[in-house]
Amino acid sequence: MMRQLPDGLTGSIMAVEGISDAAVFLHGPGGCRIRHTVVSSAVLPRDGEESFSAPYYYGYPRVPSSYLDEYDFINGAYYKSAEGLGEVSLRHPALAVVIDSPGASLIGDDHWRAIRENGLEDVAMHIPESMASVPATWACGRTLAHVMEFLDPERRDVREGTVNLLGMSLMDKDWMAARDELVSLLGDMGLEVACCPGAGSSVEGMVRSVDSEFNVIVCPEMCYGLTEWYESRGVSSIRSPKGAPVGFDATEAWVRAVAEATGRDPSKALARVDACRREVRRRFIGMRYNALRIRGLTFSAAGTASVIRPLTEWLYGYLAMAPAAVAVDDGADETESEELGSFLGRIGFPEAWGREPVPSGVVLCEGITALTMKVAGECRAGIPIGYSSMGIDDIIPRPVYGLRGAMYILDEILHGVRNT
Repeated sequence: MMRQLPDGLTGSIMAVEGISDAAVFLHGPGGCRIRHTVVSSAVLPRDGEESFSAPYYYGYPRVPSSYLDEYDFINGAYYKSAEGLGEVSLRHPALAVVIDSPGASLIGDDHWRAIRENGLEDVAMHIPESMASVPATWACGRTLAHVMEFLDPERRDVREGTVNLLGMSLMDKDWMAARDELVSLLGDMGLEVACCPGAGSSVEGMVRSVDSEFNVIVCPEMCYGLTEWYESRGVSSIRSPKGAPVGFDATEAWVRAVAEATGRDPSKALARVDACRREVRRRFIGMRYNALRIRGLTFSAAGTASVIRPLTEWLYGYLAMAPAAVAVDDGADETESEELGSFLGRIGFPEAWGREPVPSGVVLCEGITALTMKVAGECRAGIPIGYSSMGIDDIIPRPVYGLRGAMYILDEILHGVRNT
């Protein structure tokens, strides 16, 4: 089946929605708004939210829109930009960000003029480029870089032992559980996470983030442009040689990379990784028959390169599963993509490289594709690892990153084997 992936407009909107006290004003038709307001409310609920019928909100508390019509596209819609920003300002967000839909970007309405006329120069901005045609991951990082440029914080007093966690977003499956675990692993090394831009941090936190000692990268594609902005202000970045922390081996490598760069003791964090490995081994011994059925099972994986690379290496090396199809999305990190292609060649599966998900034992990709293939009987287990999994269906944490992520993926594979 053809995969349905978010575009750069979604990446840009979700980047700003991931700032806890910021608000997006979408300049575009109402149809461009609905999914974004539903998804942002689902994955990052905010206290005190309720539906209201104010103009430009029309019953939904998130991502108000100018609801452009054919008249506006012909004659311009500056008046809706000015009125809408005024309505948004009544909710007193710490930051209001105007984002144009693809069609609205062609009109050229002067949002900076609307910002000035509302007296919002200090708290409102316009994203100066249309990102619908770039990958969602890139748009997320570039949007956050524009936000930091607008905030323009000055690096003053470097706070020793503080780091920023870059490369996470509301589009990550169960992002909050993943973020909390990675923060905890860093805490085990005596590091304090000052900010996680686009994944729940506040505007004030983003301003103070420029004083952090390091950036720690989770998914390099998700902070495209943002990493470079921080480095221009003197905040150096730490990146794992094994990609994002997906699976036991990559999580361990991520911890070790941070420890080496910061001079911290990783023993406590690594002990948690080892304890998790032992617990899984103990459980596998107890369910030996089902566990043995995993060996040789085929899998398809598709998604962000820095996630798919460690996932593929882990499934092959740890579970002896065979890759049938492995694809990376547009905007892939070049290093991660090259390493993944080389790995598949070395292990004798070069034909799997670049193939979109095919009927196989296990399919791991964005939620709608994985679950649809499962319902269609094209896999034993369809495992959502990003994008369209909104978070509203899970009570127990099911992230992709870290130790919880490893347990989630193993649990889903075992359930798929057991039920067939």
